[in-house]
Amino acid sequence: MKKSKVDVPLSKAKMTLIILGCLLFVALGVFMLFNAEEMQTRKFSPLWIMGFGGIAVLFFGGICISVIKKMFDKKPGLSIAENGIWDNSSGVSVGLIEWADVLGIRKVNSSGTRFLLIDVNNPEEYINNAKGAIKRQAMKANNKKYGTPVSISANGLSIKFTALEELILEAFETHK
Repeated sequence: MKKSKVDVPLSKAKMTLIILGCLLFVALGVFMLFNAEEMQTRKFSPLWIMGFGGIAVLFFGGICISVIKKMFDKKPGLSIAENGIWDNSSGVSVGLIEWADVLGIRKVNSSGTRFLLIDVNNPEEYINNAKGAIKRQAMKANNKKYGTPVSISANGLSIKFTALEELILEAFETHK
């Protein structure tokens, strides 16, 4: 690795698109809540439609609030340095991932989004250090599904996924 530290800024443009998408789903959820009677079918009663609408409002509203907060964050989205990777790329970022903890790096594609999975030798420690119950639950779900609680996406970063992958793999090879 040529530089001792590389910072990748957050992408305001990408985050704006995520916010717009979330607002669209929140609006759809609100529409479902107020029009459940008209939308009912044999398969879905108004109660089910209201439930789906409520879940959409809560889930996408929560993501929207998280991304709006992240828009005002002045710290880099990702920093790669001699001690490890400082992940600040999303609402479920883990913070510092020390190179000494990293066992390997792999990529996965889930619902059209590519992630780098960082396999760590102490996943429970990362889960227990998570601030907030929602973040902790998301990390537990990642750990159960992928075998690691640590994942990084380029979705909120000013970098393409392939460049992010190359940057992190190169740094891992240098520091392992």
